Amino acid sequence: MRSTLLFSFLLLFFSQSNAQQLSVNDLNFLIGTWQTEEHNHATNWWEKSTRTGIYILDSMFIQLESVAVNSSHKKRTYRFLIHYYNKSKQFEMVCIYSNWPKVRTEILQWDKVNRKLTLKSKPASDEYSEREGIIQFSENFNEYVWKGTNKGGDPQKPSIFEYEEKGKKEKACNE
Repeated sequence: MRSTLLFSFLLLFFSQSNAQQLSVNDLNFLIGTWQTEEHNHATNWWEKSTRTGIYILDSMFIQLESVAVNSSHKKRTYRFLIHYYNKSKQFEMVCIYSNWPKVRTEILQWDKVNRKLTLKSKPASDEYSEREGIIQFSENFNEYVWKGTNKGGDPQKPSIFEYEEKGKKEKACNE
């Protein structure tokens, strides 16, 4: 009786812990080509981009590469590299930009039930820069709205840039 009870408990424990194990594959819906449009309504600034999501480095990372042009006709390219770090049990994203020398690292929290991806930048010691945002995906994961805030400059009186980005999936990479 005790061994059956112990076995049942262990089976339940391991099945729950395996069910909660995340991987970069949980964000598979990011793979494909997206058309995005970002706006800062306070300044009438906008940026349009084509963003392509692919797996890289033996499918350990998702790379999102964006080629963009803004309302001032300036072009830029930027990449987000996303992976799941088992040791800290969290998604991490490295952000690199052609028009900004800083490399930003962000922590992502995925809420599968509500289709919500929350991001927050890790604090950097050399220059104040902070980003927070929530990306809400549609039921079919083919559209999203990303509302966020960038802060930079003086940490006591930072410049604040609020934005809203809307994205629509054009096609999956395997189509």
